[in-house]
Amino acid sequence: MARLLQILCTLLAVLLGSTSSVTFVGDDPVVELSLGKLQGSTMQSFTGKTIYAFRGIRYAQPPVWQLRFSNPLPATSWGDEVLKATSDSLVCPQPGITLLMSEDCLKLNVFTKNFEDKLPVIVYIHGGANVLGSGQSVYEAGPQYLLDHDVVFVAFNYRLGALGFLSTNSSEAKGNFGYLDQVMALEWVREHISHFGGDPEMVTILGMSAGSMAVSLHLASPLSAGLFHRAILMSGSATNHFDIDNLFWTRKLARELGCPMYDPTDVVECLRNETWPRIVEICKAWETYQFVNMKWNYEVDGHFLTSHPTELIEEGKFNRVPLLISYTANELDFTANVHLENEPLLHDLGSNFVEYAPELFLYRKDSIKSQRLKDFYLRDNMTGINAENIEQFGRIFSDGIIGHGVHRLVHLARPYTPVFYMRTDYVGDRSISAPLGEDHRPLGVGHADDLQYVMPGLWYGTIMPAGHSDIFMMERLTSWFTHFARTGTPLNTTDSWLPCTSTDLKMLYNGVVTQVGSPGYSDRYALWDELFPTPAASGGAAWKPGLVVAIATGLASRLGGKLM
Repeated sequence: MARLLQILCTLLAVLLGSTSSVTFVGDDPVVELSLGKLQGSTMQSFTGKTIYAFRGIRYAQPPVWQLRFSNPLPATSWGDEVLKATSDSLVCPQPGITLLMSEDCLKLNVFTKNFEDKLPVIVYIHGGANVLGSGQSVYEAGPQYLLDHDVVFVAFNYRLGALGFLSTNSSEAKGNFGYLDQVMALEWVREHISHFGGDPEMVTILGMSAGSMAVSLHLASPLSAGLFHRAILMSGSATNHFDIDNLFWTRKLARELGCPMYDPTDVVECLRNETWPRIVEICKAWETYQFVNMKWNYEVDGHFLTSHPTELIEEGKFNRVPLLISYTANELDFTANVHLENEPLLHDLGSNFVEYAPELFLYRKDSIKSQRLKDFYLRDNMTGINAENIEQFGRIFSDGIIGHGVHRLVHLARPYTPVFYMRTDYVGDRSISAPLGEDHRPLGVGHADDLQYVMPGLWYGTIMPAGHSDIFMMERLTSWFTHFARTGTPLNTTDSWLPCTSTDLKMLYNGVVTQVGSPGYSDRYALWDELFPTPAASGGAAWKPGLVVAIATGLASRLGGKLM
């Protein structure tokens, strides 16, 4: 009933016209919301347009003390004070420099150019394997590229790691806190974005990596219904085989902190009394091999998720909005290169692949499946991983962690809603993970290399200087994304880039030039389809209802300059 009243109020406001109320203190805008007044600041877009920036806006109450390991509560009014929203908030606790972090991190940024229009809204959900990342405008989510177009841009933080996903599999802590934070941020957007010139009935959620997997979960979640109207997914989907047990990691954390492990009330009470730096430190120590890691993710809790997302989407029981789904040509092909000098580890990985594979590729132990993967990807190089076959080894990460889940989402969703499918093949001047060739340019386009063309930041690629050779790709992708946010299609016409439907299946290859053809890597994904069938394809045996499953990935930690 509350959601219905909220929707009716929003529709009434839209019918009556813009609800924006803005004044200026010098050049700085002041916007009045129902919660109070916000003073922003100004920035410049890539081409020099004025951006009005409101940063560090609280959308939920601080998740501290008794609110740690609890569902988020909405932010409350700050009264008559004019709240300065002129700088980014501290980011949520994660491995890194603790001075830049705080548990009081559930805040968002809004960027606009016009307070009176009803512009499409793009809301960014960051990646980082659910243990890293932020909506911070300097580190990751700069507005300078997207705000050359007529959109409103929102980015936000959500709880990460154990603080965001710890689960006792009980009412004391059901998990999904990070995802419920995201729902609350989207609810904030629906209620307040019209004051910034945004249209609450034209919201696009955009996610990269773990953020893209989160977008797929919002497709499946009843709590997210009506909060968005298009979705862009870059390199990630929860429609995969992952088998991750939050309860296992919760008990491991409790044991290593000397807390009770089994009684849910005792576990949560003890962990609430620990400092967040200590919790982050313990969990960080579990990452030993510097591969893409995944320890925490969603729960099928009957609230945020009623069933496994693959099952819901396969049955058409999801939020049916237009989708733009993409991945990169080389994703995680280079993820193992950090170990090229570690010959003992590479030899052990190759000769004992069957034992390592379930942990590395996130499935239940199954020696037959492991051997099939080894035979398919490594073929005759069966005894060890080395410089000759390390890229083939990396392709198992690319397909198992990213590509197959994306492929499956396209196939499951296309009978019910238009799906624009894209692979980025363009190798730019910069890469996060690809090795450099003799010309000092990357040898491929790896995971998150495409994000640098959508939003600048220190993590993925700083603002390109004038005349940079990759500017055309930035202009292309931001044009496609903002057109999609406005119309539900990336181009003015779909003649040259048809959406995937129940009868048509095409992919756009995004290189220096674009071309449309049959989807790539179909032989590779066919193996994963065979080894890990959907519930319908397996007669319901792919997983049991109610099984605690946790899914997602993202750009793994770049601690020490290495991809983890």
